[in-house]
Amino acid sequence: MLDPSDDDPFEDPFADDPLDDPFGDGSTGDGEADDDIAGTFESIDRSTLLAFVTVGVLVHGGIFAASLGAMLVGFRGQWVVGGTLAVAGVAALILSVGIYRRYKTQQDT
Repeated sequence: MLDPSDDDPFEDPFADDPLDDPFGDGSTGDGEADDDIAGTFESIDRSTLLAFVTVGVLVHGGIFAASLGAMLVGFRGQWVVGGTLAVAGVAALILSVGIYRRYKTQQDT
């Protein structure tokens, strides 16, 4: 049975925990992961990376702007600012679809 008098409030309960870093791979930081990431980025085609980043930023920005605009219109009645944000967000989403389709047709040919 556990004795409550043995508990030291200043003792680190995770000091000898083998799961201290669940995401660590046990390496000492010799840079293997950095080399893997650098090799991956070097092997990706520049146009693919540019299309991916552009579409990702546009989709995230579009969803944020459209939802924020809709909330401003719905909850506060700010039609000018909210409407502008909502329209800009939808336009960003449509632009991201266009960029994706253009990239896809370029890759298919």
